[in-house]
Amino acid sequence: MTYSTRTLLFAGAMFLSAAAGIAADRTADTLPGYLETWKLDLAARGIFKEPSAWNDDKLQFALRLLTRLGLAPADAFAAWSAAAATEEPGGAEALSDQLVRIEGRAVFIAPLTLPTEIAEIAERKAVDVVRIKTAAGMLVDVLADATPKDWPRWQPIDESASVVGFPLSTAPGPQPAPPPANGTVWPAAPAALLLTAKRVAWQPTKPLGELGMDYGLFDTVADGQKLVAGDTEAFYGMLAAVGRGTQESIEAVAGPSADVVPMIDPGQGWFKKHRGDPVTIDGTARRATRIAIDDPLRRREIGADHYWELFIFVPTSLLKINDRLQESYPIVCCVRKLPDGMPTGQTINERVRVSGFALKRYAYPLPRVKGAAEKEDERQETPLVIGKQAVWVPEPSNAAATSLLGWIFAGLASVIGLLLLFGVWRFNRDTRRNEKRQRESLPDKLELP
Repeated sequence: MTYSTRTLLFAGAMFLSAAAGIAADRTADTLPGYLETWKLDLAARGIFKEPSAWNDDKLQFALRLLTRLGLAPADAFAAWSAAAATEEPGGAEALSDQLVRIEGRAVFIAPLTLPTEIAEIAERKAVDVVRIKTAAGMLVDVLADATPKDWPRWQPIDESASVVGFPLSTAPGPQPAPPPANGTVWPAAPAALLLTAKRVAWQPTKPLGELGMDYGLFDTVADGQKLVAGDTEAFYGMLAAVGRGTQESIEAVAGPSADVVPMIDPGQGWFKKHRGDPVTIDGTARRATRIAIDDPLRRREIGADHYWELFIFVPTSLLKINDRLQESYPIVCCVRKLPDGMPTGQTINERVRVSGFALKRYAYPLPRVKGAAEKEDERQETPLVIGKQAVWVPEPSNAAATSLLGWIFAGLASVIGLLLLFGVWRFNRDTRRNEKRQRESLPDKLELP
């Protein structure tokens, strides 16, 4: 395989900057310092001020900047994002060493096919370009590393979108190509600003989306497995989202508990169509485990240092699971809070109700049975639901139960006593009536022989 001189120079620059900046990467806490370390600061971005049209050199620089933003320390990038400018930038002042936050409607998305040489270096064949129209009518193009897979490409769309990105240019940016066979082309109106961003977030008009959940995070969720790396962002994103809502509002959209069989049957593919939908789980909690959150960034994201994992057994119709017949099924629910006084641990038996949102079909190993034949470990798959808190329906206390039984027995005794009194009265009444009838039936005169 041969490379052009420009390709080798670009690759060499990337290698040298990586080798020289490892130590600096750990100490550059500010975004300007980070950009200067990697030769991506405002002075280095002078290429975008040139009057020339969009070209491969600008594309290479944009992809290098996109890569470095993705490799920035997570806690540092979170701090930079929190400090992002929220006012719509305009003119030359938009091109500063600061992230900007743009919100509006995504109106078009298309893949930009990379030239072969750039694709080999970037290890990708294309990158998505998203056009966003803000509430004020400003057109912004975003060169994004991750975009929602459910958005149809090469056709007009109208979806809620937000992005925290880095401003590159106020001049015309890339034109995605080649267009599809149907002749659809990129919108002709020029954008006022070009950004590069790690991802474009999508908050659809659904209950969970209205709580700020990015549905694009569901694209990497893996069903039929335990919690894996691709689930992390969506999992904590949902825990943060339910924290922004009220328990009453979540219960209202979740409604009453419904049949869970479609959720637990892998053959029905329920999660492909209903991921993120509100549900209510009502059953008996057999386990409640406190899960500590060690990552400081995740703690700040959800505003807590732990959550609770519940195994709730829900009554079902007769099921055959792993050659066993059962009339209940365990649902795993993760909640931010438990009611005060509710028992916790590995062996509990408490009636609870959780209203939340469905994340994935979660798999976990079943415990081995002593004396059973050696065989491959069995797994069970179950829905994983994320909620704000559990509602506990405690059983009555012994004193209350004793008092209740006393009232029941007293009531029964009173009823029995009334029934006995009624029986005696009725017996006496019937006796008097019979005596009267007998007297009336006697002859007026009795003659003896």
